[in-house]
This record gives sequence, structure tokens and C-alpha cells, in this order.
Amino acid sequence: TAAALSALKPGFAAKELTNILNQSIINFPTASAEVPDESKAWLITTAEQMKKLPSGTLIEISGHTDNVGDEAANLQLSRQRADAVRQFLVDHGVNATALTTAGYGSSKPNAGNDSFDGRFKNRRIEFTVKNS
Repeated sequence: TAAALSALKPGFAAKELTNILNQSIINFPTASAEVPDESKAWLITTAEQMKKLPSGTLIEISGHTDNVGDEAANLQLSRQRADAVRQFLVDHGVNATALTTAGYGSSKPNAGNDSFDGRFKNRRIEFTVKNS
């Protein structure tokens, strides 16, 4: 996805950007909301591209978890992870008013939680254009 981010043509739409971003995985360590080192370079490139979006664009960064563990703790962790990604992007120059966050815990799975792979796919950050 790093190559796809860099290949975006001038004037790209916010939806084009979020489609690319949602193909990448930020693999947080268990029970951690600290942005992993291996995701930082990708997020810096993401910040550079987000800064090119038209003023007034709003993107939601949402955190999701699998269904293992306490649901209230998962909900809180999903919010903390989304907030950590938002803060990283803001720290790298993205306008804070262009980003909002939400945590959904395990309420919006995109795979089954009955396998390792399914749970891995459900532990994710998603980017959604709220307006453009």
C-alpha cells in the first residue's frame, strides 16, 4: 500500500485515499494502543497524502477488535487505538479538525472470530470519509 499511496495522482479524491489505507494493517501488540514502529513510516506517508486533501474533508479513524476478552475493555482499547493513530497523524502535520475517531470494539467484525486469521482481520483500523 505504500507504493499505492505514493502513486496517487494530484487532485485525488478522499475516497481513493481511504480505499488504499483500508488495505493496510496496523498490527497493534495485544492490549496496547501504542502505534507500532513498523507502521510509522506508512503513517508518515499517509499524513503527507492527507495534507493534500481539500479543506473541509473529514475522515473518521475507527478502531475495531476481535471478540476475545471483555467487551467493555475491547471498546475502550479500540477507541484508544483510533486516538493514537489520529494523534500520530496530527503530530505529522494533518489538521486536527480533519480527523475524528470512533471505537467500535467487536461490534463490526469483517470476518469470523472462530479462527486466528478471522480475529486478526477484525483487529483493525479503518478510515472512512465522512464528507468531502
